[in-house]
Amino acid sequence: METKSTGQGTGNIIEVEGLGKEFNGVWVLNDINFDLQPGEIHSLVGENGAGKSTFIKILSGVYQPSAGSIKTDGNPVVMHNVKHSESLGIRTVHQEINLVPFFSVFENIFIGTEEKRRFLGVNVMDDSKMKKKAREVIKTLGVELDIDKPTHLLNASMERIVEISKVLVHRPRVIIFDEPTTSLGEEERKRLLEIIKGLKSTGIGIIYISHNLDEVMEISDRITVFRDGRKTGTMYKEEASPEKIVSMMIGHKSYNEYKRDKSYKERDVYLEINNLSTDKLDNINLSLHKGEILGIAGVVGAGKTEIAQAIFGLDKIHKGQIYLYGQKYSPSCQRAISNGIALVPEERQAQGLIPNYSVMKNITLTYLGKWCRNGVMDRQAEIDTANEYIKLMSIKTTGHSQIVKFLSGGNQQKVILSRWLNGDFKIGIFDEPTKGIDVKAKEDIYSLVDRLAGNGKSIMVLSSYLPELLSISDRILVVHDGKIVGEFDPKEENAKEKIMHAMLGGRVA
Repeated sequence: METKSTGQGTGNIIEVEGLGKEFNGVWVLNDINFDLQPGEIHSLVGENGAGKSTFIKILSGVYQPSAGSIKTDGNPVVMHNVKHSESLGIRTVHQEINLVPFFSVFENIFIGTEEKRRFLGVNVMDDSKMKKKAREVIKTLGVELDIDKPTHLLNASMERIVEISKVLVHRPRVIIFDEPTTSLGEEERKRLLEIIKGLKSTGIGIIYISHNLDEVMEISDRITVFRDGRKTGTMYKEEASPEKIVSMMIGHKSYNEYKRDKSYKERDVYLEINNLSTDKLDNINLSLHKGEILGIAGVVGAGKTEIAQAIFGLDKIHKGQIYLYGQKYSPSCQRAISNGIALVPEERQAQGLIPNYSVMKNITLTYLGKWCRNGVMDRQAEIDTANEYIKLMSIKTTGHSQIVKFLSGGNQQKVILSRWLNGDFKIGIFDEPTKGIDVKAKEDIYSLVDRLAGNGKSIMVLSSYLPELLSISDRILVVHDGKIVGEFDPKEENAKEKIMHAMLGGRVA
């Protein structure tokens, strides 16, 4: 255990020794030692499947450990359940937004823990008390937010603020942040990191989980690395570097160094959009060539996703025209699939997967007719296809029958990609394809995208994460406020600065 003080307090809020977890004879967590001090940010990094989620679920009371011990303030504890963990001051801000859309901000902050008062002998909601506490919490975060506003009217950044407020209203001693900046644009990301650093200054101990190594280096006091269910080391920020962290995680260099060897762009235009407008988009014009990887950059809410939805027939088009392979195209989901368009959506849990279906069923879902013989499913053919793609995509799973919701984020993304690959699409639209996944899975997806382009497929990658677009794209278009405001060559001088300037609404020379 490290003894150097990193925060404001003395002693450890949490101290874990020899922690392990076993499922059906398989140890997914082994001999973990970890501690957290008051007023420090202790980051936890590792590949998807490295054991981070299992470890956090033990601290949160979701799982019981199979081995080892936990102490809070030096006292041994057994987390019986989530409520017990919360009673000890441990709260989690989860990666997925979990708000009731038509409830107000203050109602969402107190959902499940509503304040009540007696009125005519009956317990009723004490709205004034909840509003007062909600305003106090939001004020400590340094943001302005109408607590009476329905949360479906908030952007992603403000939704995240509400999620943090749901935790802060209970005055926690420990906050676990699980990938809090996914779905956020660059400016929103910076703002949230400043808020988290401000929480540290109040003496709260923070466990920070992220696949973004730049964030980890910026925000951490200490960094612990997991690999294959074991802790490979803990280091202070001064001792760390992205290369060292990645080496401890997977044994090779950072994904930031990924670069394509060549371009496969041809003259043939597979997709052309002329003067397209929807509720969100304004006069969009673009073309996508055979073998090209076209990057679409923009902050959250800029209109990237709406371009994908218009092409796939999910959003109503008010004016303009789309051409596929030189022919006029009227968008609908069925026409998109039959014309060889694949869409990997940003929200894989809500839009891309059926969580309670098996890996196999999620892989074969789109093209069920391929495995149907005279109206009867050929189950063996379906199993063979699933196993083929599990091997091809290196999907970490116990087998084709495993329920997909129990896979890591990166492996879920590979399942969605496998679904489209087995149908042999011509145009792939990938919306935030590496959101919330680890370094190795990102490299796998970058390599896959490059291979697809090399095989003559057209790929559109929509992302708010500029480094990946710079490393894989032939061209980059920037979307701001529903308009395309610039086109850039990722190899041009100062490309990153120019593109970021355009993403944030600056004039393009």
